[in-house]
Amino acid sequence: MVEQETFKKELRKRIAQDYDIEFLGDNFDGICRQISDSQAEKIYAWVEKVIKEEIYPIPKTSDRKYKQWHAYQLLTFVNKLNINSKEYRILLIKLKNSFYIEFHLGTHKYYDKLRSRLDLTPKKY
Repeated sequence: MVEQETFKKELRKRIAQDYDIEFLGDNFDGICRQISDSQAEKIYAWVEKVIKEEIYPIPKTSDRKYKQWHAYQLLTFVNKLNINSKEYRILLIKLKNSFYIEFHLGTHKYYDKLRSRLDLTPKKY
């Protein structure tokens, strides 16, 4: 199982930017403790693919505000995670042509609330 500070440190290392990314979610630390080492490696590989622009973000054109930005200024990448038959979602949010601002890890219910705040259209998996 993955220790949350090690997980965050490894993600920061792979993202490699000056801006300090926020780690958010419902029970982030508890979910981290359930992630196996092999699942963590898959998450790291997914993040690396996002950084290399091998994975496309969810398109949006909304003028809705999210923190200090408009939703259309953000790129949002989504990945699903299954731990012991329970579905979780990972969202990695980036300011266009700039830095990654947030890494979310949460339940599907948490994801739906965040998706609504970001004005994202549902993604088919």
